[in-house]
Amino acid sequence: MSSTVETVVSGDSENTVIRAEFPVNYAQFYLFDGNTYRTVHPEPKAPGVSNAGILRTVRGGAHLVTGLYLGNVDLTVSLHHHEPEPLLEEYEDVVEASFQADVDPITVIAWDSTKYIALPQLPSKAGWYRLRYHARNMDQAFDLRSTEIIDAFHLQIWAAPPGDAEVLQVVSDRARRKLSR
Repeated sequence: MSSTVETVVSGDSENTVIRAEFPVNYAQFYLFDGNTYRTVHPEPKAPGVSNAGILRTVRGGAHLVTGLYLGNVDLTVSLHHHEPEPLLEEYEDVVEASFQADVDPITVIAWDSTKYIALPQLPSKAGWYRLRYHARNMDQAFDLRSTEIIDAFHLQIWAAPPGDAEVLQVVSDRARRKLSR
């Protein structure tokens, strides 16, 4: 890949927080484990897909939906040693799903693969994790192309046994529509 996204990394011994203005195209971005051959655009009802509407996971990858069609979003990724509290007051939509990483580290990747965030080593290295995806202002950004930041996302990651996809809170029309597919 040719370039990285400028990131701000902070945290303590219990978690690491990475913040970035991250590029999206076609209202999406991805999360991949270290297997470079992965391609992820899982169909919602395909075998092996865990579907939480705006977050779909398959072994080694995740597909994350945004409101903004083209431009940059405010993205925070936090790695935790224990399950964090969901940020229900700060975000409109909160969903989660299990994710199996075969190889560490994992990387957040833009649709065109030219921009990425290489995440620090996962707390438990390869294995099962839980992804909790928070979204704000997806309806305001829906289908726009913008040079301004409109929607914001926070992806929490921690080691956890596999489980069903869950919808903790859905307020936006965009997230509701994705759930109905």
